[in-house]
Amino acid sequence: MRVLILVVFCMAFSSVWAEHEVDHRYNIRGYILDKNEQPISNQNVQVFDGSQMLAEGKTDSAGFYSLHLHLHNSDKGRKLRLRSGSNEAEIRATFDVDDLSTLREHDANFVGDEFIEAALNRFRIPPWSYPLAGLIIVAFIAVKLEKRRKRKLREKHSAPTPKKKHKRRRKH
Repeated sequence: MRVLILVVFCMAFSSVWAEHEVDHRYNIRGYILDKNEQPISNQNVQVFDGSQMLAEGKTDSAGFYSLHLHLHNSDKGRKLRLRSGSNEAEIRATFDVDDLSTLREHDANFVGDEFIEAALNRFRIPPWSYPLAGLIIVAFIAVKLEKRRKRKLREKHSAPTPKKKHKRRRKH
């Protein structure tokens, strides 16, 4: 019974400890795609420091992977080797050592034989289209509201006005 309590305590303590070490987490994530930009699922992805493997994972059905490393502030600029299938690339751990709250992430993608060290826009929607879509939606709403206002004004002016009844004053 004591062993079980000790194991539970250690597990609880280790998860709490990991929650407090946000500044030690470094995530490498990205996509593994073929030359036609189709996802490669169930592909091994590994990160090495020299000959030592630091993390390993597999891609999901969309070709996405995410590897979690434990790096310290002194590891900034550290050279890491990323490998997936026959593709291999060198990356450097980059982060702001003074920022202890932002999640430290590194985007690393293999598209065919090309290595892309940036976030991929998998839906191919150009960034400028988002504000344009917002403007179109605002303009559509403004036109609808203006049409509604004009219709109400027309209805108000075209409706027959009821005749007013005058009350006769009685003379006393």
